[in-house]
Amino acid sequence: MSSHRSYPRLFHLLFLLILVTLVLPCPAAELEKEDTMIPLHVAAGTNLIHLARDYCRDRNDWQEIARINRLTEPYLIIHDTSLQVPLSLLIVEKLSATVASVHGPVDLLTSKDQTIPLNKGDVLLPGQTVRTGPDGYTHLILPDNTYTRIEPDSQITLTYLFRLKDGNVKADFFLGQGTVIHWVREKLRANESFQTHTPIAVTGIRGTEFRLKMTEKTANTVETLRGRVEVSGSGRATTLGTGQGLRVREGQPPEQPRSLPDPPAKPKLEPIYRSLPVIIAAPSHAKAKVIRLRITADEQAQITLFDQSVAPSGQFTVSPLVDGAYFASLTAFDNDHFESTVTGQLPFTVRTIPATPMVSSPKTGSTLWGKQGTIEWLASNQVDHYDLQLAADPEFKHLLDQQQIKTTTYTSPELQPGTYHFRVKAVAPDGFNTLYSVPVAWKLAEPPKMGGMEGTANVRPTLQWPVMAEGWTYDLQVAYDEEFTTLAVDQKNLSTTSFTLEEQLAASTYHVRIRGVENGQPASPWTPPQTMTIKPKPAGWEELLIGVFCLGIILL
Repeated sequence: MSSHRSYPRLFHLLFLLILVTLVLPCPAAELEKEDTMIPLHVAAGTNLIHLARDYCRDRNDWQEIARINRLTEPYLIIHDTSLQVPLSLLIVEKLSATVASVHGPVDLLTSKDQTIPLNKGDVLLPGQTVRTGPDGYTHLILPDNTYTRIEPDSQITLTYLFRLKDGNVKADFFLGQGTVIHWVREKLRANESFQTHTPIAVTGIRGTEFRLKMTEKTANTVETLRGRVEVSGSGRATTLGTGQGLRVREGQPPEQPRSLPDPPAKPKLEPIYRSLPVIIAAPSHAKAKVIRLRITADEQAQITLFDQSVAPSGQFTVSPLVDGAYFASLTAFDNDHFESTVTGQLPFTVRTIPATPMVSSPKTGSTLWGKQGTIEWLASNQVDHYDLQLAADPEFKHLLDQQQIKTTTYTSPELQPGTYHFRVKAVAPDGFNTLYSVPVAWKLAEPPKMGGMEGTANVRPTLQWPVMAEGWTYDLQVAYDEEFTTLAVDQKNLSTTSFTLEEQLAASTYHVRIRGVENGQPASPWTPPQTMTIKPKPAGWEELLIGVFCLGIILL
């Protein structure tokens, strides 16, 4: 009786066991679903047991490797292929990437809505994500001199980075958006791997340099600069050689490889740019839509400082750059937005200190009076001396004077009336020469002869002078002394070439000078002083009567 009563309980327990088996996933299935799979290379002469012994935490893990890779007895594996092994089973040394340089806005994504700035020298750990802004660049250095450049408006995650027990390094990135350039200096060993995933495709390299661009949500562009790249998508793989590119569209296998556009010709660079901005002419290109210029601070192109694209035969305007050595590289984009291999790195130097001298006086177009001209320019404490040239022509082919001087003022030799041209450059203590200043053209003329330079004390004199330049006004001074320290007349912005003194002057000798004014600013120096004589007024009948009266008194 009791045995019959045990049957329902037994069926109940059996039902619960079946239910648990159906509902709860097995550990192996959960491991395969959540664990990251790592490709392990199969060397000649090895087997599953040796793989587990050499790479895994437990020798018996060969069975799990066989299950995941759907291997059955006699568990044969083929050399020079790869097997997928869960990362959790492997004995690994975790590694990190170092931030070699940062330019512009570059952040480490800490959560969905929070970021912290990424700085040079920071460490990027597996699982962390980097985001660059519109003008942001960063370069990462991975173990074994592998470089990654992350370009503007990009987001990339370092999925894993570790060293296996045999010393080989494996790296994997996930590119969510933007462009990344990977550069592996040396060919990877058989059990090393360097992969980049996107939502659309997977790229892997074995010692190469390539670009991976995810500028469209539904397509990736891969461009090989050196070596070979394998691109996988929708179950098919394609290999790209140097100078080839292709696209992978969402849900489709990789397109057929195509040739990248020809790289641009080398631009004509000055060895030293002595002023800013730096202007570089873009070379012509028959098939390019735009030419791209990158300026870096190092020959390895890790530290990007400037990036600009213009039409072929256009002009790059590079600013600002501090004094130092730089490297330029160019690429060409065709109408399908494929980018060529690189022309460069091309070295050049920027040296702007000391600065090119600035002439402060006279102004171009001014008239100087007399037989000599005096030129002044701004001083600099980084200058050893100045080299100057005075010429009769604007091309400075016919030099009238050429000197090295320490001061910032130059007085020409005596010259005939005419037009002259002047320029000056600074020379630093180490021998560096700046550019010549902007040439100053000026006229040398005889001092204008003024009318009305004689008068009498009872008549207000009227001074007259010739026109100096169309549209100019004039400043006029009359002084009691040659130094013009005590002024009898000080008139400004006279619109005519004559002036009648407002008050009668006492009989004496006076000194007169004028200068031209343009737009309220002096346009010429003062003319050399001229002498004006005011004689005593002649005696009239009043003075004669007084004289006669005084004489009569004396005679009486």
